[in-house]
Amino acid sequence: MGLFDKLFNKKTKQQNPKKSPEKDPSKDPNMIRVFDKYGRELYITKQQWRDSVLLGNLKNKKDEPEELYNILVGALQDGFANDIIPYAEHLCQIDTIPSRAATILGIVYMEVNRLDDAQRVLEEYIANHGEEGVILTNLAKVHSNRGNETLAESTLWRALELDPNQDNGLQWFATIHNDREGKSAMIDAFRRVAELPKSWRARLWIAREELESNNLISAKKLYKEAISLCDNPIPADLLMQMTGDLGNNGHLDEIISLAEPYFDPSFHGLQVGNNLIKANLDLSNFDNAKIILDALYTQNRPDWQETLSFWDTEIAKVRLSSQNKAIPDQHSCSLVSIEGPLWARDGSLFSSVLPKKHSQATRFAIIGSTALLSEEDKRPNLRLSDPPGRLSRAIPLFLAEQLCIRSDSVATALIPWIQDTGFALFGRPYNDQDLCALAEKNEIPPDYSVSIVLDAVKPIWKINAYLLDQKNKLRLAETSIETSTNNLGPSTELLINNIIQLIIKHTNTNEITCPSWYQVPAEEWSSDYLLRLEQQLAVACMNLDFLKGGDLSGEHEILNGCLWLCKSQPDNSLARIILVQMLCQMKKIRPNIVIEYKDKVIDLHHEHPLKTDLSELIEKTLTGVFES
Repeated sequence: MGLFDKLFNKKTKQQNPKKSPEKDPSKDPNMIRVFDKYGRELYITKQQWRDSVLLGNLKNKKDEPEELYNILVGALQDGFANDIIPYAEHLCQIDTIPSRAATILGIVYMEVNRLDDAQRVLEEYIANHGEEGVILTNLAKVHSNRGNETLAESTLWRALELDPNQDNGLQWFATIHNDREGKSAMIDAFRRVAELPKSWRARLWIAREELESNNLISAKKLYKEAISLCDNPIPADLLMQMTGDLGNNGHLDEIISLAEPYFDPSFHGLQVGNNLIKANLDLSNFDNAKIILDALYTQNRPDWQETLSFWDTEIAKVRLSSQNKAIPDQHSCSLVSIEGPLWARDGSLFSSVLPKKHSQATRFAIIGSTALLSEEDKRPNLRLSDPPGRLSRAIPLFLAEQLCIRSDSVATALIPWIQDTGFALFGRPYNDQDLCALAEKNEIPPDYSVSIVLDAVKPIWKINAYLLDQKNKLRLAETSIETSTNNLGPSTELLINNIIQLIIKHTNTNEITCPSWYQVPAEEWSSDYLLRLEQQLAVACMNLDFLKGGDLSGEHEILNGCLWLCKSQPDNSLARIILVQMLCQMKKIRPNIVIEYKDKVIDLHHEHPLKTDLSELIEKTLTGVFES
């Protein structure tokens, strides 16, 4: 997969644009995934994690029981049992929840094969505090590790009598009977546990069997009984298994009716949320799916980001396909006119730093939104934004920006919009006369126009640009480049340079010196810059009253991408402008989402203060975003 696919397709990871599928660290068992404070995904080796993160965290949190316990659990899962022994022992001395500390220490001892110590810790707890289910279950594991299965089983049953809803204990009990006598014995084991007081978990397994036997009524009865036996909030395990089993058996309405009233995103999290979003999507309840998605986003969990971005795209995709209609030819098409840089429009403070233009300056109209695809459609397409569509809009925006900054001319990107639909993407190039006629629809007719046509039929894309004289309706010059999809940013910059040189040669346009602060993000990040320009256009169009139709999705991905672009280019003023202007535009339509980014943006601003003439404007713009 090329870089462009990573940047322009929200279903893929966005946190690490340099990652290649051949060396995917997520597939390496020696690597651990971490996130920085900006939510970016990083991978470090287990040894690096141990030396630079784990040991320091253990030392810093050794006297904070809640924090220490969570670190110990994670370290145990990552295979660092030997390293955490003294801290697990220390937790036993300070924890306000003695059973928690005794359990984790007993498990740590078992992991390092210190069975005598594990038994001692667990039996001392029972002597001091009495029997508890989880303590006895782990004591049963000690007996089993010694080969005393009879004592292990009797201890396990006593553990279930005290707490029948232990996941590990219940599964172990069922597995013993399944291995011994088969599935029917396992179901009988679940039924036996279900008869114990307050036993809800076993009912879930019996309900699964009922669903697989097409006994929905019986399964629903069991689910309702399980819910009635729980206090609020309902355990996440209960809702997750119930919604998963109902979904696997096609009972989507029951997912909504049984689980959604109890869903708390802060408690039940992504696993339950996934099932609810999927059920709502399959039932075409798009608004409900989006409400759940937005609630999960507010939990600010970087490790959920990829999954949430996937659902964002799926909601947009299914909503679009559900319309199931062709776009009639008579649908009206409007033009969105962007003069100069997009980030300097709509009252932006950054318009004040643009080069001043003479009232008689040569004017250009830039028209794109045309992509030749493998399946040609001669009418504007109703489709979710895809890489060809995004690039067909990004290049005109970038060329208008570059002409404004680098020449004495005035350039306007003309973006066609189909009313009641959204951005237009034309499937065939238009002749020169039609293009000139379209350019003349701008409020101030141009002297020249530039047409951009993307040929994406083959794996190697070709981008063609044509310079036209509006007065004589003639083509003056043309240029093109071929590019692979993993080099679109640098290739587009080359194309823009070629176009500007043609413009200087064939028109009365002169090149001027760029302001020192204007630096397009370098190398692979130039592709990301194109993406952010196109996304800013999409956000800005949601604020234009004369446009009808269209929709916005992936708001968090958009803001995360702008933030990560700034972090990758900490001294780049242009990246920072894109971020603050995106926040300004987003605030008008999604104020609740913007406020989620306040701390991250302020941290970025303080950690990487810009040392340019634009610092004051950037700070003033941010103040307007977060303090009004």
